[in-house]
Amino acid sequence: MQNSISWKALEYKRKEKTADWYWAVIIIAISIVIISLIVRDGLFAIFIILATGTLLVFSIREPKFVDIRIDPRGFTVGNDVYPFATIHEFWVDISDKHNEKIILRSKRAVLPFIVIPIEEQHHLDVREFLLKYLPEKELREPLAQKIMERLGF
Repeated sequence: MQNSISWKALEYKRKEKTADWYWAVIIIAISIVIISLIVRDGLFAIFIILATGTLLVFSIREPKFVDIRIDPRGFTVGNDVYPFATIHEFWVDISDKHNEKIILRSKRAVLPFIVIPIEEQHHLDVREFLLKYLPEKELREPLAQKIMERLGF
């Protein structure tokens, strides 16, 4: 009987972005800034500039490997800890063989879903381990997560 399961996984799947992607982001941001200035909303214009800068910095950054561990206390993903007491239920999503993941629904009101990639670990071992501590319920990946994956984050 295992006391824990651990593996390493990339923070996110890197998607190469073309020069067109960067130009589109910049053009959209400039357009929104101009509209914001026309309607005299300078604070929103500043927000868009900062958000675009952050987006561009993160689009260049290489994803890092994080250590993932499940033990009788809960999940540890890098520096983040998710005790089982703060999680309602889980689902092991194997619908995409190249992108298997654990979806957790936490008790947090804001951002209740936590998506954890399963890279090296076999999904049946993870599921069997989690069934000892959490109820299983079919969950779907949040739309925001899908959009971020589509954008390459």
